[in-house]
Amino acid sequence: MVVARPAPALVGILNLTDDSFAGDGLGANVDAALSRAEAMLREGAAWLDVGAESSRPGATAVDEVTERNRVAAICAALVARFDAQVAVDTRRATTAEAALAAGARMVNDTSGWPTSAMAAVVRQAGAAWVLMHAPHGLGDMAPSQASPTMPAGAAAGVARIADDLRRMREEALAAGVAASQLIADPGIGFGKDVAQNLALLLPQPALLGLGMPLYLGPSRKSVLGAVTGRRVEDRLPATAVAVAAAVSAGVAYLRVHDVAAAADAVAMAMALMEVASEGELRAGAGDG
Repeated sequence: MVVARPAPALVGILNLTDDSFAGDGLGANVDAALSRAEAMLREGAAWLDVGAESSRPGATAVDEVTERNRVAAICAALVARFDAQVAVDTRRATTAEAALAAGARMVNDTSGWPTSAMAAVVRQAGAAWVLMHAPHGLGDMAPSQASPTMPAGAAAGVARIADDLRRMREEALAAGVAASQLIADPGIGFGKDVAQNLALLLPQPALLGLGMPLYLGPSRKSVLGAVTGRRVEDRLPATAVAVAAAVSAGVAYLRVHDVAAAADAVAMAMALMEVASEGELRAGAGDG
């Protein structure tokens, strides 16, 4: 069968925070992190995303030493136990450097703009660098609330996100980071209103044309609650729909809490895209 595009890689979330919005914070518990990581890898995660500071609205900042120590310890343990592909979720270059030294191979940068310090770290390590769009500081905005710096409207919002990510890419390249290291995250849930967040789940030529693979983290986000009225712990069905939509939108990486459900959603979306690419229906026998 003709496959329209490769399936996105699933990035399983390992929160080492004490105040995760999803209620899945593991703190500094190495055994709990290893157990959850093992389950996510078994369910189909290609990457494990390790973070020790929450970026949720109203989040409490974590001191640099605590974040760095937690992340480095878990990254080292994950690589030693599973030989896993590990990403670090942080806004600090010092934390990223420690995680990369411990075996991580990707930096999911939540700072909102590339800094020279982070550029130096990823350049020297040769690591992948996720440039995330966030027009505000860590935890500053309420859920699904647009930053005052964002234009009104979904179309204008997407255009602004694409323009900002293009400029971020140019700055990263100017700092000596290779184009092949760069990944773009339009930052669903960060300083955008409901319509702008939903637009990021649809195919957006401006984002697909950036010259960077797209990375998205729709899992359990507040925009899903805004649409369904569901609490964080009850957003699994909405997350599965968002994941399937993101596959159709051309996303290359999907950051999720519930890997098994996301893997099923990806499989269904890919199967539908395969049928669509051939222009024929393939009904399963015995399903009636």
